Amino acid sequence: MEEDVMDKLDDMASVSDFDPITGNIPATKVEITVSCRNLLDKDTFSKSDPLCVLYIQGIESKQWREFGRTEVIDNTLNPDFVRKYILDYFFEEKQNLRFDLYDVDSKSPDLSKHDFLGQTYCTLGEIVGSPGSRLEKPLR
Repeated sequence: MEEDVMDKLDDMASVSDFDPITGNIPATKVEITVSCRNLLDKDTFSKSDPLCVLYIQGIESKQWREFGRTEVIDNTLNPDFVRKYILDYFFEEKQNLRFDLYDVDSKSPDLSKHDFLGQTYCTLGEIVGSPGSRLEKPLR
């Protein structure tokens, strides 16, 4: 599985952008695209119909919350998802991400109704700091 940071949408914020009155920490918007290679084939008569769900871990609560889902791509084990995730990158914060892959078997939005293909974890900083802003991780 690959996470590509395609574009940095804003210029990098500087320390002088910090607003001491509101306490707002400057952020840079990053765009993440997801591609997968050699996914498990859970379907009998065709290939998997993959969907990627991105979860972000809360800083205080440590709870994972769903950030967004890609589109479903029919009948492939090597999807290049079109839908992108746009996140705020905070340089001083560890932003934990989890990518879950599913083989969609119906129109239901309930993920428990679909086959789980695997997941991978990383931080947004790992993606942004990797060579070419491209990170490859195996699914667990």
